[in-house]
Amino acid sequence: MTYGYIRVSTEKQTLENQRFEIEQFCKHNNMTIDKWIEETISGAKSPEKRRLGRLLNEIGEGDVIIATEISRFGRTLFMVMQI
Repeated sequence: MTYGYIRVSTEKQTLENQRFEIEQFCKHNNMTIDKWIEETISGAKSPEKRRLGRLLNEIGEGDVIIATEISRFGRTLFMVMQI
């Protein structure tokens, strides 16, 4: 299963730019997003407090998560490395 992960920090930011970028990536790489995960929450929150944490608990071998940039997963390099 392929997941598109979109996160913004505030309601003033838009999810659409990230969705567009992921869709373009998938188009160029002959991929399809099976499920979108969208959330409006700070990257400083631990993954367990975000939809990302539930996703990480659900995915299995061969599943793929696509985001526009690695910073969508966490605010610090340490947090991203833990994921």
